[in-house]
Amino acid sequence: MKNTFVGFLTLVAIMLLTVEPGQSFSCNDATNQIAPCLGYITGQGGDSPPSECCNGVRALVSSVPTTPDRRAACECLKGAAAAFPAIKDDLANSLFKKCGVSVEFSISKDINCQT
Repeated sequence: MKNTFVGFLTLVAIMLLTVEPGQSFSCNDATNQIAPCLGYITGQGGDSPPSECCNGVRALVSSVPTTPDRRAACECLKGAAAAFPAIKDDLANSLFKKCGVSVEFSISKDINCQT
């Protein structure tokens, strides 16, 4: 019985060492998820974000469960906002709320992602 238990623990240890950890945050994925929102946040997409945009926003928010992930997403979107000067701050700031999600950051080139 003791040998079986030791063998089982050894097997579990090997499995833990060989299982790949979950994917970490990807800025490329985040910008692709938010891409359908570009028309809306530049003021060229109507009064509300399209459903594809909100689907991307929800996917982004669900992909950043930890504080380091959220900070990385914030920095990523901050860089993306700086690259698109046509983004209207008021629309970008309201995007997550209009899509029905709550998150501690917005899409802004001026946001402090460390708070």
